[in-house]
Amino acid sequence: MFEFTAGDAGVQVTGSAIAEPVTLSWRWLRDHAEDAASRDPDTLQRRVDTFTIDPSATGSVTHTENGFTVSWADGTTTTHSNELLSQVVDDHCRTDWSRSMPDSFSMPRHVELWSSPADGPDEVDIDRFLTADDSLAHGVDQFAKYGYLVLRANSTSPAPDYARAEAFAKRLGYVRETIFGGVWDLKPDLTEHADTAYDTVYLAPHTDGTYSHDAPGAQYFLCVVAAQEGGESLLVDGFAIADELARTEPEVAATLASAPVRGRYIEPGIHLEAERPVFRTDARGELQQVSFNNYDRAPFLLPAEMEERFYAAYGRFAELANEPSRRALVTLTPGDLLIFDNWRTMHGRNAFRGARHYTGAYLNHEDLESKRRVLANR
Repeated sequence: MFEFTAGDAGVQVTGSAIAEPVTLSWRWLRDHAEDAASRDPDTLQRRVDTFTIDPSATGSVTHTENGFTVSWADGTTTTHSNELLSQVVDDHCRTDWSRSMPDSFSMPRHVELWSSPADGPDEVDIDRFLTADDSLAHGVDQFAKYGYLVLRANSTSPAPDYARAEAFAKRLGYVRETIFGGVWDLKPDLTEHADTAYDTVYLAPHTDGTYSHDAPGAQYFLCVVAAQEGGESLLVDGFAIADELARTEPEVAATLASAPVRGRYIEPGIHLEAERPVFRTDARGELQQVSFNNYDRAPFLLPAEMEERFYAAYGRFAELANEPSRRALVTLTPGDLLIFDNWRTMHGRNAFRGARHYTGAYLNHEDLESKRRVLANR
């Protein structure tokens, strides 16, 4: 069993199973609080704004039957359970933090980086994409280069329904089954899944599946009913941010390519977890994947010196990802479709009013890569 004692740097953890005391910093405690204001009690997703936490803030600890509370100078009180803290500390102590990690990377040769919507791909007619091989080849090439593609319907396009969504998937590969099903509906209904995507609120740029060892390679939305107001999809090129950081802030880039970040998804009967750095590279140091989702970031504990670098780097990435000038805003009308590379392009959504209804699905990254190679060599 662990014991928790407040100190200047945070809460120190001691116990017979720990060779050296472990410190939970005050910032870490504020970031991983478990009260309803800090963590949604239904979705268990983070509510606290990680990137506005004052790293110098401290608190006073009051022990409870199940853990302790922290009273902060701004009047906030947060709760922390023995169960979660013991799990995090145990995992931290079992990790070999001395192992080497990649500290540099390069860009894939075929990508076109973009940092403003003006630099994005050509729009494609969805009917021609589904029926004409030259339009399919052009669309796949644009998607591979830019990490997203918008397909527009016209007055003669069939109704947007499940069959239409499945036909699109079959044009590229096949629908990937996940905990959300195959082809799914996305509309305001938190009874379907405990996830903020099923709400009407603003969603900051993120990637999906940070809790999956093999995150979905792409996601697409087919618009069935447009929102009455708002609801535009927003896209940000994660590779462009990685490239910029590698050139201008290499220490930040190295931290994001090395610090392991754990994602988590929990709902009744499901508890998924996976771990990888924000920037994942292959054996040749080429960037393969950007993973960033602060909503689904699980509690994990880094060594003190790495924690400082991580919060600074993670916050810097979030700052760049949330710059309005980097966003491509996409408004879909019924019959239009948006597909984006979930290993590269972060997506989000403006808050909305009305019965916004999309249907869509996930695809595997290897199938998209296969389609690109086949079309390039035909």
